[in-house]
Amino acid sequence: MTTAMKAFIKKDFLIHTIANEKVLIGNGEQINFSKMLVLNDTAAFIIAELQKQDAPIALEELAQSLHEHFEVEYEVAFSDVKELLDQLQEQEVLMIED
Repeated sequence: MTTAMKAFIKKDFLIHTIANEKVLIGNGEQINFSKMLVLNDTAAFIIAELQKQDAPIALEELAQSLHEHFEVEYEVAFSDVKELLDQLQEQEVLMIED
């Protein structure tokens, strides 16, 4: 289950806590609330991991971190990471390199 996929999050998106919910908001000159995404704990963890990196990070590395942090099967973590990255790419929140 290997891919060459690497992802990095755009720098103008930040995680905020609003009414006890973690949300990802674009932080440009004008905040676009249509780009506000409510995050579950898994998504918030993955995005935080992406934000720690100065370079694109491999899908497998993110899945391994998720696997270790939440103690879930690696295959489940891999699937969850892949699904989230695809959704975030569609929302233009991150870039994916092959």
